[in-house]
Amino acid sequence: MGRLLRFETAFFVLVWLVLLFAFRERGFYDPGALWHVKVGEIILDRGMPQTDPFSYTFEGERWVPQQWGAEVLMAWVHRAGGLDAMLLSFTAGVALLFTLIFRRCVQCGMGPILAALVVGVCLFVGSFHYYVRPHMFTIALLAWTMACVVDYERGRCSAWRLAGLVPLYVLWTNLHGGVLGGVMTLGLAVAGWGVLFLVALTLTRGQRSEVRDQTNQEGSSPAPDLCPPTSDLSPIKDWPTAFLLGGIVVACLLTPLANPHGLEMIRIWQSIVGSKVLPEVITEHAPLNVRSPQGLSIIGFGVFYLVILAGTFPRRPRVSWLIPLVWLVLSFKSIRQGPLFAITGAVVIADLWRYTLWHRLIVKHGDGTLATDNPPPATQGRLWWVIPALLVLASFGLQAAKVAVPVVGYGWARFDPNFVPGDLTPEVRRYLDHPGVRVFNDANLGGYLIYHAPQARIFMDDRCELYGDEWIKNYADAMGEPPAKLAPIFEAWDAKWHFDYAMILTNPPPMQKPSIERYLTSHPERWKEIARGKRGVLFQQVQP
Repeated sequence: MGRLLRFETAFFVLVWLVLLFAFRERGFYDPGALWHVKVGEIILDRGMPQTDPFSYTFEGERWVPQQWGAEVLMAWVHRAGGLDAMLLSFTAGVALLFTLIFRRCVQCGMGPILAALVVGVCLFVGSFHYYVRPHMFTIALLAWTMACVVDYERGRCSAWRLAGLVPLYVLWTNLHGGVLGGVMTLGLAVAGWGVLFLVALTLTRGQRSEVRDQTNQEGSSPAPDLCPPTSDLSPIKDWPTAFLLGGIVVACLLTPLANPHGLEMIRIWQSIVGSKVLPEVITEHAPLNVRSPQGLSIIGFGVFYLVILAGTFPRRPRVSWLIPLVWLVLSFKSIRQGPLFAITGAVVIADLWRYTLWHRLIVKHGDGTLATDNPPPATQGRLWWVIPALLVLASFGLQAAKVAVPVVGYGWARFDPNFVPGDLTPEVRRYLDHPGVRVFNDANLGGYLIYHAPQARIFMDDRCELYGDEWIKNYADAMGEPPAKLAPIFEAWDAKWHFDYAMILTNPPPMQKPSIERYLTSHPERWKEIARGKRGVLFQQVQP
């Protein structure tokens, strides 16, 4: 039993249960968590869509699902157990990812308590962007990329493991566009190793030249050390290795082309990454705000990482130790990179901890519970995952049998009534889920309507690559206008597309009602309120 009951086992179970409780509603805050499922179902039932299947504003316009692989997986899971199965998969995956990092920390000299605290901080820092969405694959696969870089640099694996990233990146390409971050991370590592290799080679040649000159002058001399310290920091020791790693990077760089949409996939990614409007109107694309809780957590973890890294001085930092700092800088440009900084930092801290002053101080003055110079071997405790796997399977069994057990059973996942208008779902299905119905909606309600009223057609959602910068900016500007200025814009939209219904988000008292709601309620001769919930209002246009 001791082979099964490990610290890793306890850590997984604790993190998994906490995530199930904390993300019961939060995991579905993002609208994409819902429409991705419907895209996956379309692919499974009818094949890959080539035009927009959801809106009337861009009906017939070119649109392809760039995250189609993840969407198919989400549809399969949803068919197996609905929102409960989606939440189960999400929480089990995140718990597994951070348990593996916890295991690396323990194997590199941290005590279980300290490892749990450090990994728990890393999990918390990035959790603001954790949703049941395809981007979670990027967080997990970037962690694997970083682990491969660290292990190869340390000599724990061969170049074949890095070569294995090529087929993995092909899969990643069809799951989420974050594969570009993986390619960048690997490229930075190989470039850094290459620079150190060239520096070591130059120094070695200089030493050999000095030896020859001294030998010619003095007749003979002892052979100097021809292996400068810089060479110890790079796993590249010769030109064949340099060319091999360079070839792996080039192959990974080409993997984004291995997709069913060809170069169009690259164009979609460019439109999103290069957008000037999205950072202005969408929080997750915005620059880091030093006054926001998310911004403060990223900055705090950045300071923590720098303090840990400073503990390695005067030892020269390894290339892998510096890569998380690149992600930290990118986080200031876009807050959505913060979780990627947190996950790469977590992997690297597990590696550099044993070489820090802080480790030596704790070992010297502690009792061995927080840090040790004799960590367990990697081969010990390999069966830690058996009990967690059985628990996850048991949870899925309860869901499949529709046994309503709190946290782990059927019916636990739900929408937050303070964020999603789930209390209006019966009315939404009654009035809107019919062919040909056109709904004007808030952009943040697009995913909700696609999920609950798939036969209706919507005004817009958060597929930014479809609507483009100009459309998104015009919409955001219009929604920010007072009712008097919004009226002619909205009426022009209505004249063009002929809305049947309007569903908008509202604010609970004492907050002021949104401008669009004030406009609609001030025109009862044209718009009739037919349902109101805590966070949403449904209007029907009065027929002439």
